[in-house]
Amino acid sequence: MKLKTLALLASALALVASRSPAEPAADTRTDPGTLKIVVVEALIRGESRIDDYVRMEQVFTDVFGERKWPLKVAVERFASNTPDDGTQLRIFYKGIYPEGPDDLVFHAWMILTVDGVKHDFGMVNFRYIPRPSQSEDLILEHVVRGAAVIAADKVEGVLFPKKGGAKP
Repeated sequence: MKLKTLALLASALALVASRSPAEPAADTRTDPGTLKIVVVEALIRGESRIDDYVRMEQVFTDVFGERKWPLKVAVERFASNTPDDGTQLRIFYKGIYPEGPDDLVFHAWMILTVDGVKHDFGMVNFRYIPRPSQSEDLILEHVVRGAAVIAADKVEGVLFPKKGGAKP
């Protein structure tokens, strides 16, 4: 029995050794032509929080795409441990909730990292007062779109200062 096990182990080692050398690991750094948006949020949320991320991914991609920047936009979720390389906007999402009787406010802390240099945008808030006849999905899209426009203005001020973007 031991001989069979040793023979099997030896043949497995010989097979591994005979294979061609392993290819080098792929470079995991962000392509310089990519703006990575990393959404960091708490795992424990209410029922609609999955929809919040999907909504943020779609709206931020649309708003940043409308700027026609020479960058691709990639959005990730729960990636708080990703390295700060390349160009990356981290959104520490706090939620959308009312601050007054009739409004909804988007709250998120945002930090843009460009090749290791951090630009702290602080807490980004966008207040929206919905009309009585609007659907909840449309209201939430308006709130997220407003925050995405603010973020795009701040990012544009850092990445493309000649275009006249808002200064962070």
